[in-house]
Amino acid sequence: MLRTTYCNFNTDLLKLRQRSVRLNGIATCLRLEEIYWSIIEELAREESLTVGKLISRWAMEMDLAHESTWNFTGYVRVVCVVQLMRRADPARQMDLAQYPVVT
Repeated sequence: MLRTTYCNFNTDLLKLRQRSVRLNGIATCLRLEEIYWSIIEELAREESLTVGKLISRWAMEMDLAHESTWNFTGYVRVVCVVQLMRRADPARQMDLAQYPVVT
């Protein structure tokens, strides 16, 4: 029998969930897969922040540093992945600047 390596997870993690959040005082909705909401909740817990406050912080950072970013939901996904990668191997800090900027 074939043992799956990459596909062995609860498929509920793929389900999209829309959640209302306040980004720096402005009400909005984000639609992300459950896995991302789980990651965000864990990151917020580690920083003693609410999910809304953490996402607001990311929105502010995006506005200050990545003015050309137009897809906030994609930005949130990438932040989640980068945070997990850094935690998996803190000694290996990815040089994300090596990736070309697409305009």
